[in-house]
Amino acid sequence: MSAISDAEFLRLLKKDIDYFGRAIDRFEDLIPRVCAPVQDQWRLQAQSRRNFTLELEILLDKAEQCVTASMRAGKNGGRSDSAVY
Repeated sequence: MSAISDAEFLRLLKKDIDYFGRAIDRFEDLIPRVCAPVQDQWRLQAQSRRNFTLELEILLDKAEQCVTASMRAGKNGGRSDSAVY
């Protein structure tokens, strides 16, 4: 991937994570407005979505590390002294 593609991927991933987090917040705001049996299910769904958001954040961290290592390797003439992630 080129540096431009990498930067675009990271920008979109950050944007998606932010959007997803705000959507979960709005979803959780609705929980008190529904009947008790539905609230339990919605809480489980909200937790599942929070877990997915955390996984996206981990993906973002790893992607940023790869891009940084790739940029460093490019500046060192193709040599990479960083660990593989």
